Amino acid sequence: MAYMPTASKTAFVADTTLGLSPEEALEKGIHLVPVQVIHGGRSYRDLLEIGPEEVLALLEKGERLSTSQAAPEDLRATYERLLLDHDRVLSVHLSGKLSGTVATAQAVARAYGGRVQVLDSWSLNGGLWLVLEEARRLLQQGVAWERLEAAVAPYRKRVLGYVLPKTLTYLHRSGRIGGIARFVGGLLRILPVLLVREGQVEAGPRVRGFMEGMHKMAELFRKDFPEGALVHLAHAGNPEGARALGELLRAEGVQILSTLQAGAAVSVHAGPGTIAFFAGPRR
Repeated sequence: MAYMPTASKTAFVADTTLGLSPEEALEKGIHLVPVQVIHGGRSYRDLLEIGPEEVLALLEKGERLSTSQAAPEDLRATYERLLLDHDRVLSVHLSGKLSGTVATAQAVARAYGGRVQVLDSWSLNGGLWLVLEEARRLLQQGVAWERLEAAVAPYRKRVLGYVLPKTLTYLHRSGRIGGIARFVGGLLRILPVLLVREGQVEAGPRVRGFMEGMHKMAELFRKDFPEGALVHLAHAGNPEGARALGELLRAEGVQILSTLQAGAAVSVHAGPGTIAFFAGPRR
């Protein structure tokens, strides 16, 4: 008979793209592992050795930053600590199509004989959180540990993200967003709404300016979730923009669960001022 751990015997791990501080995450029963922020040829552990405000300040000064996957030693130390007083560890991470963190975590997890399971969220930030909480819910309902990823998969497929950068500068610089080459924006203030879908980020509809972009995001949401959804907002140093976006979504009857920091990965690749939200079906 398959072993079925209860959620209380399972520790939950996520990387720092989640958008919560370590303290906030721990209050939600989530243990964070830092991704890496690279600046000046040196690697810094996100939220531990460099904070979101410092990342934004460096970007606004024109400094070049990049991000990299969580380090194997940080993953290993976290798993070993948690396995001292938990039966299992579920480690949920940003999309494997965007980062090597999933692959690194899987390699580290092999040493623990099935006690550590790694789940690719196919998303990041609030989308990662939605997938993690769905996994927690399924474990509480008694889904077998060995069947957990298959049980999460239908929900994961329906989690979507919508991202609006304030400028094209950082997208062009990073070269990480599919289809962005067709946007020449510049003086016309043409921006793309970026779509996070099934683990990938692609350039979506073009909009003229930030306000039009927010309305386009709400329009896309109505089409994708006609019956409503659970939503996490996020921003990169733009609380006013996130607040305005939240008002548009609340007018659609949306339940907003939280407003998160966009995190180093979004800030570096989409730039300061970016706003976003991640949506998943209600349960």
